[in-house]
Amino acid sequence: MKCGEVMKPVDRWIYTQVTTFTDANTCAIVGPADKRNLYEALNALPFLECTMYDFDPQRAGEDIVTADVVFDLELTEDLIINYACEKMWPLGEMYKGKEFVLIGDNEHHNGDCNPVINNKQLIEQNEIKEVWSFNEINRWKGKYYMVYGCN
Repeated sequence: MKCGEVMKPVDRWIYTQVTTFTDANTCAIVGPADKRNLYEALNALPFLECTMYDFDPQRAGEDIVTADVVFDLELTEDLIINYACEKMWPLGEMYKGKEFVLIGDNEHHNGDCNPVINNKQLIEQNEIKEVWSFNEINRWKGKYYMVYGCN
């Protein structure tokens, strides 16, 4: 992260949880959109190697893999941070024995095939067995729901 940059509340929450709890050596950040600050901050940690994935070609760049993590490839990272739970099949159903940071909102945008209504839903859909932390943050039209744990 560049000097003077400020993390958004969701990024700050994720960073705090990961630096407090993780045992992971590798991290997949799924659906980051324009949230590059978290990637830079986590990748700067000496114990964590991060890769970003986004299926939207408009988000393409040197530091992001353009692919659909549900249909196009298999994630092998120890920690999966999913910024877009409302836009895809629950990754916890596909990947077992992983750490997850799950972020979803209840704004019901066009293309939200898996609308998120609360943290309990994220936990159940992703078959999270150990919940280490959870939170809600208000957005201008709704809320972010956030869960950190493993399945």
